[in-house]
Amino acid sequence: MRAKELGVAGLDPREQAIDTLGAFLRSMAEFALQQEQADADSFRKVAEAWAEHVLLAAPAPGVPSTVAPPLALAGGRRDWAGVRRFVHEYCRSSSTHAANVAGDLREVIWVFVRNFTQSFSTEEATDARLQEQLGRLERLVDASDVAQLKREVLDTVGTLTQELGERRERQRAQMATLGETVRALGDELASARRDGETDPLTRLFNRKALDAYVEESVRMFAAFRQDTCLLVIDVDHFKSINDASGHLVGDEVLRQVADALARVFMRKSDFVARYGGDEFAVVLREASLADAARLAERVLSRVRMLGISAGDRQVGVTVSIGAAALGREDDAKRWFERADRGLYAAKAAGRNAFAAGGDA
Repeated sequence: MRAKELGVAGLDPREQAIDTLGAFLRSMAEFALQQEQADADSFRKVAEAWAEHVLLAAPAPGVPSTVAPPLALAGGRRDWAGVRRFVHEYCRSSSTHAANVAGDLREVIWVFVRNFTQSFSTEEATDARLQEQLGRLERLVDASDVAQLKREVLDTVGTLTQELGERRERQRAQMATLGETVRALGDELASARRDGETDPLTRLFNRKALDAYVEESVRMFAAFRQDTCLLVIDVDHFKSINDASGHLVGDEVLRQVADALARVFMRKSDFVARYGGDEFAVVLREASLADAARLAERVLSRVRMLGISAGDRQVGVTVSIGAAALGREDDAKRWFERADRGLYAAKAAGRNAFAAGGDA
């Protein structure tokens, strides 16, 4: 069998193909991936049975040997359609299982982030109570006439102050380590969830994916205070382009603007979405408002250079961009509204411009 698997010279090409397919089915049995609602041992038996059907003229899986004659007596006919269905179902089931595992892991991570944020808020409240206690003890020291009591209280103040400082240092170190881990996992999971969250025209993320990512970014900011910015982008005079040149040209404008955005925002953590007819949004993690402004200028320049044909003429395209850095008081709605105010300011300034949406 090993010689056949290696495809030795002299074998008939049909026999080589059959041997290769049989070896493939046996590899599926030996190295099977986890599948949706499928028992591993049962799958291995079925895969081995298909391999024997292909290689050894055994009946196809599910067909009793008393019903099906040996292949040698049946003219060597094999159930190729059954083999194709078996392989296709294996690929589909494995893919579905992998997607479900990734989705479950993503949910566990965000539940953990929410719970950790709540715990951290509780620690801040505890710090406030400790500070109040330290103040009372210091006042007691000033009011006391008993030397021994004063020394004991001073020792207590020193111990509490030292413990408070050490605890804060431990929290900062733990949060830094946790932040790097969660950000890395978040980036990997974000790159795996495009299925069902992609705009069909531009191949960017859609509104559903944007809403979820904005909410996640707000929670991440509450936990780790990393700089995060939101850009909202609108194609200038898009209705006029559609009216004058037709919707096919309008669609091409949207596709090329989307491509320009994808070429500017190339980090794995840069999240680019189409959330309306001619409206786009970009979420930038670990980026300041100054970083966002520099990137916005690159978008304006790249879009101005687009060449889009409409019959015998060229359609000029520009965009307006608003931005807002995520602030401590922001929820998803307020953050988006502030970025939108920047967009209105850019439109009011004559379009083809960038403006920030005010302080957080």
